[in-house]
Amino acid sequence: MSKWSELPNDILMLVLKRLPLIFDHIRFSFVCSSWQQAMVENCGCLLSPRQLPLLMLPDKERSRIRQFFSVSENKLYNIQLPLFNGKWCCGSCMGWLITVDERSNVHLLNPLSRIQIQLPSLDKFTYHQYHTDPDLPSDYAYIFKAVLSASPISTPNYIVVAIVTTMLRLSFYKPGDETWTTLETQWDPFKDVIYYKGQFYAINHRGAVVICNFASSDLPKFTEIMPAPPFWERNDKIYLLESAGELLKVIRLYDWNPELDRYYGLDYEDEDEDGGYIIRDYGGQENPPPEWFYKTVMFNVFQLDQNTRKWIKAESLDDQMLFLGYNSSMSLSANDFSQCKGNCIYFTDDNEDASGCLDNGVFDMKDVSVKPCYPNSPSWITEPIWIEPNLC
Repeated sequence: MSKWSELPNDILMLVLKRLPLIFDHIRFSFVCSSWQQAMVENCGCLLSPRQLPLLMLPDKERSRIRQFFSVSENKLYNIQLPLFNGKWCCGSCMGWLITVDERSNVHLLNPLSRIQIQLPSLDKFTYHQYHTDPDLPSDYAYIFKAVLSASPISTPNYIVVAIVTTMLRLSFYKPGDETWTTLETQWDPFKDVIYYKGQFYAINHRGAVVICNFASSDLPKFTEIMPAPPFWERNDKIYLLESAGELLKVIRLYDWNPELDRYYGLDYEDEDEDGGYIIRDYGGQENPPPEWFYKTVMFNVFQLDQNTRKWIKAESLDDQMLFLGYNSSMSLSANDFSQCKGNCIYFTDDNEDASGCLDNGVFDMKDVSVKPCYPNSPSWITEPIWIEPNLC
């Protein structure tokens, strides 16, 4: 009988070409050392250019093992991540997690290849902030989101741009810098940032969109391409992302539990003589908390018309799937993943005031419904986050 380890490389290539998912390649590499070598040498050209993101679930017990949920397989994977122990995640982009530990060290970490790159620590930021919650590390939630211009493995000339502090300012790092550079602009505070067509795009709380051009000097040049709408547009969360080559703005709306005010000890009843509400204080939190604080009920999607520079509301995403949360927002075609449904938005709980991180699910654009699609898991310190798997 032939030995599996002695199969010719061209036969192994034929097998690999029929394995579309990254976990199939990982399983393939476990057979023997020669199969592992074939996978390592060819994973970049055999895997599809974009992989379906995995959902990294919260760490509940400071374990070295983290759980990753595969939407396509409806299955949980346990992956040993000793480098992640004692850290929390504040973003993901291009297969890399942005992590912070209790000593304020900041790293880029690829959870599959386990490559780790150190960035300047939190005390190397221009602005300092300390969290007031005694149960959390002092610098928790300093970085709200971070994105990359390129994978650090593919080029040494990448840039990291982050949204930082409760002021939600932009800060950036380039390899070789000893500190982060935090920027004050007329558009602060920012709600999301992406890398699109070779430049960083950011959107603020009012909906204004700016380009951050790093080509001209050490500091980026800001150009407003979309002003804020003249009227206040309700958005509990707002995102930017690229989908099929187009720039999208996505607005997320919550339904807040009416029992919250009474839970926190306040009740808004009647109107005073000036037309305002009389606030009655009930002493606060004498009753158990409600089962839910808020839940996502709607997404509104807009596409930028490059000619008129206007946002056009999109009634359908066609075959596209959007993945939103603390990750760099992304879009994939369901045609490339037969197990998944297009015209849907997969979302995680990325509310800064999250309590329990249970607002996760999938929003169907066609029937305007929200359904669960993965396990809800109360968080110790890190919210669930999408990560696009990358072995290279």
